[in-house]
Amino acid sequence: MNFDQLLYERPNIVEFEEKVNELLGKFDSVNSFEEQFKLIDKINSLRNHVLTMLTIAEIRAQLDISDKKYQEEQKFINKNWPVYEKVVASYYERLIRSTFKEQIRQKYGKQLLNLAEINVNTIGSSVIDKLKRENNLISEYTRLMANAKIEFKGEERNLSQLDKFVSSPDRMLRKQAIEKKYELLEQYENRIDELFDSLIQVRTQIAKELGYNSFVELGYARLSRVDYGQQEVADFRKMILKYMVPISEKLREKQRIRIGIENLTYYDEEVRFKTREAILKGDANWMIEKFKTIFQQLSDQPGEIFKLMHENKYLDLTIKENKARGAYTTYLCNEKIPYIYANFNGSRKDVKVLAHEFGHAFQMAIFNQNNNIPEYILPTKEACEISSIAMEFLIWPYMEELFGNDAMNYRFSHLEDAIFAMPYRASIDEFQHFIYTNPNLSLVERKKKWIEIEQKYMPYKTTYNHSYLKKGNFWHQQIHLFKFPFYYIDYAMAQICALQIWSIAQIDMYTAWNVYMDICKQGGRLSFLDLLDHSGIASPFREEAFENMINSIDTWFSNND
Repeated sequence: MNFDQLLYERPNIVEFEEKVNELLGKFDSVNSFEEQFKLIDKINSLRNHVLTMLTIAEIRAQLDISDKKYQEEQKFINKNWPVYEKVVASYYERLIRSTFKEQIRQKYGKQLLNLAEINVNTIGSSVIDKLKRENNLISEYTRLMANAKIEFKGEERNLSQLDKFVSSPDRMLRKQAIEKKYELLEQYENRIDELFDSLIQVRTQIAKELGYNSFVELGYARLSRVDYGQQEVADFRKMILKYMVPISEKLREKQRIRIGIENLTYYDEEVRFKTREAILKGDANWMIEKFKTIFQQLSDQPGEIFKLMHENKYLDLTIKENKARGAYTTYLCNEKIPYIYANFNGSRKDVKVLAHEFGHAFQMAIFNQNNNIPEYILPTKEACEISSIAMEFLIWPYMEELFGNDAMNYRFSHLEDAIFAMPYRASIDEFQHFIYTNPNLSLVERKKKWIEIEQKYMPYKTTYNHSYLKKGNFWHQQIHLFKFPFYYIDYAMAQICALQIWSIAQIDMYTAWNVYMDICKQGGRLSFLDLLDHSGIASPFREEAFENMINSIDTWFSNND
């Protein structure tokens, strides 16, 4: 059944809670693990139905923010998702104290119990109303960023539509486009600041009421970081500063020389070549057809899955009026199929976005055909990003089909993107740690800290002369700060892991694909560090992972500069 034909029925959360509580009431009294297993299976079936319905509603609400029906459903989700989470926390409590805990570990793996233990205290009845407020604030930010429009080149354009022009080879055009973008964001500056401040306050209140010292601890628990903590992440940021910032700065200087300008500034970042910039040879539909061939050439399974998703409308990739910004992949449990949401703007980065999101989709599709455990649909955040980022690099051999003679320029820009992103992600992460450790900072203090951190990790930006940026506002457009706190550094961790697969692929594509497939086949059954041990990938918390990557990256750029 295609996505448009899926029937949505608002789930009855009260009934869901009653049914799960009834099953949990039997949990402690049964006399065998087999009976508990049957109860777990029934609870997961109820959960999967609710998750499927809410996922359909969320997708449709974001596809058209003017659709009143699904905007009402989004309000319903914001209000009732904390109730769902509270019910799941009750289930986790039963798992943790089960007399058959060892049998649960043997049947489902230790990760299920690890997840139960770390997530059981991320919610409580006393914070339900505050969680609803948090959800409403996130939704308002999403709507604001989707609705924001400004006239440019004779048309009213939203932020996603303006992004199309920021990589134009015409320097004046891209300058005009990005200045329009900042002019538009300045119109909403005060409200964005208010929303973020409200999120900081309500998240801090939730954390305190749940017994945490700060929201940082709760944020880590929400991300199910079961085998590392704040110190490991702080050390990881230090290694980005030591290893990735110098190479990023060196590449930015080479970029400046290559595009022939005296000073690199805020409207030059996305342009990598003075001539022969990697430009797609067709529109979104053309690109989808090309990707059908690319994924089929990569291997039969990705080809078949992508074709199935396209034919059944489980892809929505183009910018539309009233469509929310962003790109993501989600999963419809009962339909056993992933869904990709994106906003193509015609730039080379559309290729990265589709490969990245399909990497998520592929992992979900191949693992979940025989999985009914919601916790295992995806690995934890940093682990699931390995399959998405690695897919970006595994399609490199087929880039001629999309870019013709400019394919090498795409590869060059794509690898640069990976390197440039890591210092920025470390900046966002350090900023979050600072503001949630110091939740009572003034707005001025908060923005001053952002400028300090930004210049620490991205020194090339110190000369950028735009009033919006000089006020410390660049982070306003980073949705992860608002919607997924502490998630953004996960991309950098995964990047170090994915680049190891890329390095293998430079020598032996067959081996690289097998490593990739093995990671995908584990689903969410392993923690992040256990998954790396299983697959032979060096942990991003180990300095040798950085040292090896720098050598591989230097070699590639030396051979292809």
